[in-house]
Amino acid sequence: MTWKYISVTLCFLISVSGLQAQLAIRPGLDLPELKISSLRSQSRNGSTPDLPQYIDNSLSDYFPDIVSQYGGSCAQAAGIHYLFTYEMNRTLDRKVKSNKKENTFSYRWIWNLLNGGKDEGGFSSDGIEITMSAGCMSVADFGDESSSDYKWPSGYSKYYNAMHYKTKTMSYIDLTTKEGIETMMQYMNDKNDGLKGGGIAGFSLSNDHWGKKSYYGPSNTGYETLMDMVDGSGGAHAMTLVGYDLAVEFDCNGDGVIDEDEKGAFILVNSWGSWWGSDGRAYIPFKFFLDAGKYEDSMLKYNARGLCIETEYVEPTITMKLTLNYTSRNDIVTRFGVADGNHNTAPAQGAVVDTPILKCNGGDHNMQGVRLYSGDQIEMGFDLSSLRTQAKSMKAPCWMIVFGKNVVGKSGKGKILNATVHDYVDGTEYTTVFGNDINDIHVGYYVYKIPTTSLLKRNDVWYEPVKTSASHVFEPKDINATVNWKGYYGIREADGKYSKMLIRNYDHQSNTLTIDIKHYE
Repeated sequence: MTWKYISVTLCFLISVSGLQAQLAIRPGLDLPELKISSLRSQSRNGSTPDLPQYIDNSLSDYFPDIVSQYGGSCAQAAGIHYLFTYEMNRTLDRKVKSNKKENTFSYRWIWNLLNGGKDEGGFSSDGIEITMSAGCMSVADFGDESSSDYKWPSGYSKYYNAMHYKTKTMSYIDLTTKEGIETMMQYMNDKNDGLKGGGIAGFSLSNDHWGKKSYYGPSNTGYETLMDMVDGSGGAHAMTLVGYDLAVEFDCNGDGVIDEDEKGAFILVNSWGSWWGSDGRAYIPFKFFLDAGKYEDSMLKYNARGLCIETEYVEPTITMKLTLNYTSRNDIVTRFGVADGNHNTAPAQGAVVDTPILKCNGGDHNMQGVRLYSGDQIEMGFDLSSLRTQAKSMKAPCWMIVFGKNVVGKSGKGKILNATVHDYVDGTEYTTVFGNDINDIHVGYYVYKIPTTSLLKRNDVWYEPVKTSASHVFEPKDINATVNWKGYYGIREADGKYSKMLIRNYDHQSNTLTIDIKHYE
């Protein structure tokens, strides 16, 4: 018993470290509010259907196992492990247990993108925003989530798999009103989206000096733990609302009488392991939400709102596989784009994708975030599908990596090794190997190009460089004309640009000739 007690105590100390500013919704984030009117059942002429006495979506086949979070990662444990995993499995109508690691999403992958390479908190909504563009990696692809390393996985297929699982929308439900409580109950029962079951939501508590107690009062769901304090003097802890129980009652104001508004409670799930509360669960009375604004030290003073999401499964159409070697990922900021022709030095206006993965984040670690030298090199994948329409309208699409180095902490060194653009609709791919000529990336911005054709453009005219068998020089072919330039040769200059050369007026007696050269800027 002694060893068991020590183990549990250590787990608790690790779990509560770094819990400051761990909210479900980042302050100032402009989200649409979800109202009861959007959840009306059409089968009942727009009226709200009768709600059951209790709902517990944590018992659903879509819900993952209770997790014991690493360090101060509760915002992503709540937002990704619970909320995103449940909603994505609900979208796909698949059971977590049918393939537990494949069907559970990695909160550690998202947290390691947001924590600055150390044990820092954050916001659930920031993690959800990453899934809107990059998708979310499964536990099967990420690997062991209990490691203390701030790992970024290597392997294009892992990132490609993640691109399929995305968040479509975020919204919130205001829980400080009776209408908001009713809206959340209806949301948990039926989101009115044609799918089985209802939704769950992220929320936040002030956790310094909070309390919980054993509960043996009436209930339909049988949990024996209840949050019993309105007093919370600081801190912030993200958790998940998974259901409700209308039979639960608690004398919130301590007057010895159960008032009508002291009946009913949400069911919350914590991320401190199944040993906490009742198998990781507890009741929190509706009354605490309704009174959130009445007390300066309310547990719910920070964020008495529920974070709600809609997920979707998508097939990426164009992606980029990128391999780089670098020693401090905090230095790197990257965006991707496309331009018409590889003569351009920057992406076309509006033809740019910003990535949340390489954005001066991840801390002063090597690319994989592990304590091994081999961790400097990483292979990653990025979804460029949003640029496909623009790229297909171009004559000679040239994909670009705009790579910037800013020294944040220690100055890293390294290089981009190669990149491949995959077009999954056309079944084509284009690879550029950048080689060893870039031995060190200095402070500033650099553009790396992955052309898809050999077409060149000079003075608004497209050319196709073709090698001649005689001289190995390049003879420009006018793509916009029906005949080649007769008598002209194309020559490549030292800076890689082309010039048009004409040899004429050869005099046999004086052994002279005239050479006309037209330079292309």
